[in-house]
Amino acid sequence: MSIPAIDLAHVSPDEIARACEEVGFFTVVGHGVDRALIEEVAARSRAFFDRPDEDKERFRAPADALGAPVYRPLGAEKLGANADRKASLDWGPTLVGVAWPDDNLRAAYQRYYAEMLRVAGTIVEQLGMDLAQHFDDRSSSLRVIDYPAGGGGGTRAGAHRDYGVLTLIHSDAAGLEVETRSGEWAPVQAPPGGYVVNIGDLLQRWSNDRWVSTLHRVVGNSSAPRRQSLVFFHNPRSEAVVDGVVAGDYILARAAAAGL
Repeated sequence: MSIPAIDLAHVSPDEIARACEEVGFFTVVGHGVDRALIEEVAARSRAFFDRPDEDKERFRAPADALGAPVYRPLGAEKLGANADRKASLDWGPTLVGVAWPDDNLRAAYQRYYAEMLRVAGTIVEQLGMDLAQHFDDRSSSLRVIDYPAGGGGGTRAGAHRDYGVLTLIHSDAAGLEVETRSGEWAPVQAPPGGYVVNIGDLLQRWSNDRWVSTLHRVVGNSSAPRRQSLVFFHNPRSEAVVDGVVAGDYILARAAAAGL
């Protein structure tokens, strides 16, 4: 299976629609996100994950502050048969969290979130179907995932399909795989500075199954390096109705089923 590569500076609606129909995954360049901002978000996030465990635990619970990050340690999420070998720091304007670890991290995340809204909005506009009117600047979220080095073979994140509309991923190491239509697993990685984009179950519903939400996972053997992913989940307003389901309720229920 070939993963389409798309230049957002010269994109056509047909090009993105074809990728959504055939694969459900594509990579993008020409997005205009400042490389320095990507590196700052990555560095400040890595510094947080490098803190002692007892320090990070302070940001795990109780999650009762609107618009603050929440830390999820190794094993908190279970996407496959076993707990995932990853930790994350999750934030979104309407998500409930604990607190900001520091003001510099907050400023970097907020700038990056705004840029991701712009990029994802460009893709949504190309998809057509009058989807753009169902989005705002508050219902999406950012998740930075830290995969420790090594840890044995197998999956670092179990096979799953994303819940929402679009996911944009920037990673610093290989490991992401998608399931082909023949049932085999194929690696996918963006060009340097680019993003991997995949559609989620809500968009598949919205398109009446014209576009496919594809099963994917993250793997790594005992010698796998540490891996960090900046993941942006682009979702419609929580009250938007998609093929009979309320978007916000649907996403929260799917997240709860995975242990979040």
